Amino acid sequence: MILELAVIYTTRLDACRDFYRGIGLDLVTERHGNSPEHYAATLADGGVLELYPAAGRPETGYLRLGLTAPPNGAGFLPSGRHTLTDPDGRTVVLTVADTPEGRPRPAGATPAASKGGAGGPVPPEGRTGVTYTEIAEHYGMSARYLSENPRWGRHPGWPPAIGRRGRTIEFDAAAIARFFGEHHTREATPLEPSRRYTVVEIAEASGLQPDSIRSDISRGRWPAPDEMNGDRKLWLGETITVHLAGRRIYRNKPK
Repeated sequence: MILELAVIYTTRLDACRDFYRGIGLDLVTERHGNSPEHYAATLADGGVLELYPAAGRPETGYLRLGLTAPPNGAGFLPSGRHTLTDPDGRTVVLTVADTPEGRPRPAGATPAASKGGAGGPVPPEGRTGVTYTEIAEHYGMSARYLSENPRWGRHPGWPPAIGRRGRTIEFDAAAIARFFGEHHTREATPLEPSRRYTVVEIAEASGLQPDSIRSDISRGRWPAPDEMNGDRKLWLGETITVHLAGRRIYRNKPK
């Protein structure tokens, strides 16, 4: 038996969409016949998770979900087990794998992202381009995840193909390395999950401007504070880490 479909009904559709996208789900907008617009993500085993507006239906109550993400597939979250809470209060236990297959890395093994060197994936002898499989091996993820993820192969900045190797598309290795450096290399200080942070401290750690954070707070684009200390708003490091995973953060460029 397999789980083919799970549907969450929520009154906070946009907030839930941002949360689940932030932990790596490739949610796309759908609408079937007279049904309301909603979001759906196809999981690696073919199952589908959907987010629907409650609109006339009871909201999905307490639920505990267990999900596994490939390496580099959950934004800023490191490998390991993370217990999170979605905007409606449901528990999400997210395991970020150490290997593309979702298994712990053997002791002493070298992470896949370092196999080809710091400059990017290396083409095989006699070739000038690299395939999805070779890129995925270098960065420590599955080829399917790489090719179908909007932060990677479906990103608008993903380099164009330069040719084919049989039925497989090839990409310029240097262009792939530049893409990774521009869109996935972050010079950010990891946040301690259980520590509480102010706006200024979050800005210093993430590279965002304090005014940008305050603007997002005023527009409802920032998670609610986990604690109030007088007039000071405080957020847990884990809350901010999950939120930042759902937005593009560019590293600071040398001046």
